[in-house]
Amino acid sequence: MLRFLRWFRSQDTGVRAALIGLVGTLTAALITATVTLVVALNRPPGGSTAAGPSPAYSDTPSTPDTAVPAPTTTTPHTDPPEPSPTPPPTPTPTPSRTPTPSVSVESRTRWQGTLVLDGTAGVRGWFLDDVPPGRAPVGDLAVKGPAELYGAYALARWDNSGPPTRAQCAALLNTALGQQTLDVQKGDRACVGTENMRVAYVEVTGVPDADHIDLAVTVWQRA
Repeated sequence: MLRFLRWFRSQDTGVRAALIGLVGTLTAALITATVTLVVALNRPPGGSTAAGPSPAYSDTPSTPDTAVPAPTTTTPHTDPPEPSPTPPPTPTPTPSRTPTPSVSVESRTRWQGTLVLDGTAGVRGWFLDDVPPGRAPVGDLAVKGPAELYGAYALARWDNSGPPTRAQCAALLNTALGQQTLDVQKGDRACVGTENMRVAYVEVTGVPDADHIDLAVTVWQRA
């Protein structure tokens, strides 16, 4: 060391300045290397420079992160509006129609009314084919004697209860041809055939005296 000092002192000023600069440079480099080593030795594992204990690691794999969905806007549920009541359809008026009368021969009445047989007059009977019936000396039905009916074409007593139908009268007249007179009293009934082949029905409503007979008469159309 003494030799180095003697040598150093024997050198001129430029050499001594160069040696001093070199020594300074080497010293600075040595100090820098030393500091770097110390810092590296004191750095925690994983590269963290924060102070504190090292974290503990679990042997169980960590659960992967689950993405949290972004919040969605939910529209509150509302019931559909109540449908407005629909008024009932207005029924289309149906034109009124006059009922068609039945064509049954039982309902085909030609004429219905009351007649009086008068034995005191020159015309004692009635033509039942006319509408209304016409007076006649004898006609289809007349009074012959005291409380006695006369039928010029066909006459038959109806003994069943209740008034007959046209068909019943027609059947009766077809089985009692040739009978022309009947003695009657109030309440008796008879079927009559006319000149023009019509069927009639009469009911005695009164016998005021020997020369008069009151009748309720129904004349039907021809079948």
